[in-house]
Amino acid sequence: MSDAAPEERERPSAPPGRLATRLLYVEDDDDLRGMIADTLVEAGFVVTPVPSAEAAMKSLRGARFDILVTDYHLIGKTGVWLLESATAAGLLEGTAAIMLTSERRPPGGEGYTVLRKPVDIVTLLDTIGAAVGQALPAAYASPAPPQRAELELVLYVTSTSQDSHRAIRNLDRALRPYDRQRYALTMIDVANGGDDAWYQSLEDDRVIVTPTLVKKSPGPKTWIVGTLASNDAVTQMLLSALGDPARPSGPTDTRAQVPSLPP
Repeated sequence: MSDAAPEERERPSAPPGRLATRLLYVEDDDDLRGMIADTLVEAGFVVTPVPSAEAAMKSLRGARFDILVTDYHLIGKTGVWLLESATAAGLLEGTAAIMLTSERRPPGGEGYTVLRKPVDIVTLLDTIGAAVGQALPAAYASPAPPQRAELELVLYVTSTSQDSHRAIRNLDRALRPYDRQRYALTMIDVANGGDDAWYQSLEDDRVIVTPTLVKKSPGPKTWIVGTLASNDAVTQMLLSALGDPARPSGPTDTRAQVPSLPP
């Protein structure tokens, strides 16, 4: 993976009531790094996405960041190495840090927060907001109380598989016409394992291969295996649960937003 100079992504200005917050995001998977970085930008952060711990160290030596978000499993050095090395070098003074991991026993340390994957985007954004001491815009606030979405989906993928990345893109494309308040999508990467709940989810959904899309509700439970390149089955499932996105769905839905895969 190249350690070329990172590209900073930012909005023209921060949302009203919030200071511009500089965020360094470390993820070695190109697709995931792009999707999450875009979501963080939409939330109002000035984001520098980099592909490795080594590239993150270069960025930390060259600029100041309010928050560092890193995956634990990276090509080359790990997220723990990054956090420990950056702390020892005095590069994280005044910088909050969050590490994401799918480990069943997450590595922990002083001075940073550990979030266990899969984590929904609202939880991630809330944790970032709390770490930097700023309230996020209302559109990104945690739903309270949480309410059930009309459609609940789980996409099981393997992060090292190109077919899984194709499935992510194809499902993203199919969901784009629909209001994100109406569906909940969880994406589970089976590559690195997880906790007891993670294994129970695999058992409950009887997942044998990846990529597999599972419609959990409304019933009956439905499975679609493969890259989702042929959208007929996905389209019919969405139409059955949510209707035609081109037609008005009636009165405005005032329920709290449900986190989902960012577009």
